[in-house]
Amino acid sequence: MKRLTLHRLASALLCLTLALSLTACGGKKKPAPAAGNGGVKETISDSRTDQTGQADPVKPSEPEAEVDPKLVEECLDKLGFDLEYGGYPGAAAYLGCREKGDTSKLSDWMLENCLDLTAEMPVMLTIPSERVLGPGYGKLFCVIPRGENTSLAVNHITWQSQGNGLHPVADEVLYREECAQPVLVFVDPEEPDMEINLVANGGTAVSWYPQEDLYGDVILPASEEGRMLLFDFSIYTNTTAIDHPEGWEPSGDDWWWPPTDLGLADTSWDCDEWTLELHYGDCGPDYAGLANLYECYDNQMDLRFFGVWRMEDDCLRLDMSAGVGSSLSGSFPVLISPSGEYLYFQRSRIGEGMPFLRNGEDSATLSLRYD
Repeated sequence: MKRLTLHRLASALLCLTLALSLTACGGKKKPAPAAGNGGVKETISDSRTDQTGQADPVKPSEPEAEVDPKLVEECLDKLGFDLEYGGYPGAAAYLGCREKGDTSKLSDWMLENCLDLTAEMPVMLTIPSERVLGPGYGKLFCVIPRGENTSLAVNHITWQSQGNGLHPVADEVLYREECAQPVLVFVDPEEPDMEINLVANGGTAVSWYPQEDLYGDVILPASEEGRMLLFDFSIYTNTTAIDHPEGWEPSGDDWWWPPTDLGLADTSWDCDEWTLELHYGDCGPDYAGLANLYECYDNQMDLRFFGVWRMEDDCLRLDMSAGVGSSLSGSFPVLISPSGEYLYFQRSRIGEGMPFLRNGEDSATLSLRYD
């Protein structure tokens, strides 16, 4: 609890420092934008593509805001660990929708519209204008590659009919680097018009068309098994249960231990109106089996999420999606009772939760379901 309080205090101090520094900088008179720029283009990449699709070189601009390099390094180290651990080629987050005609400095806009995430990932404030891609308004996404050995290409696309439906066709290369850096991408609010292509040094390749769901959560690409292919770093704004509190294990005289894959194989677990099914097999070699999460009411079970699962040390790894829209992905510490009838389930160490963890709860006890 003490660490959580310090964490929130540090974030608040960082936000205050950034806001004051930006206000001070705002007092300096800036040159007026060139005619025809509309006052917005100053935050947009000046790159243009030639007939080969290669971007013309542009002169690097100053970062959007001055941020302590140590804070930037710390947030990138934290993200890099999660990307390496999960095997993700990159991370992304949805920052909000910027109105057309908004002439405020982009860093000011981010501090106003996504302050918590900016405090957790101040690297977003340091992205220079040549890596701010798109028209300067619309839905704003941040994409951060796993490391310098990850390539990134951002293309503007149109959707064209090709016999069996609409397909994306790239008509302009906005960014292409073999040693990629973080970018900000504006997407058309009405129709996705950007394509993100990431290739990690291990050969993992991901193509993604940035979108968000009705709840404002980023819609990430998923494998056929339901595993998320990119990491949503907006979960860093969830500051509950980042570390295990003391005495988090269930009380009692008997020892509770982390289960094994075989110990959870072909079991179902109830928590209020939710049922988690863990089937064994019928999946790729990286997982133990298929996972389904049902919501139960009026004696009916509706499938809400599906995907795959496996045990990782003391954590139950779940990679699930709803098909279109929300996704559930994380490594959740679990303990099973000596009788095998109860599963103690905790929020992940980086704050990811599940629908049955309500009202900010950090843990829940699931009961074995007998059909």
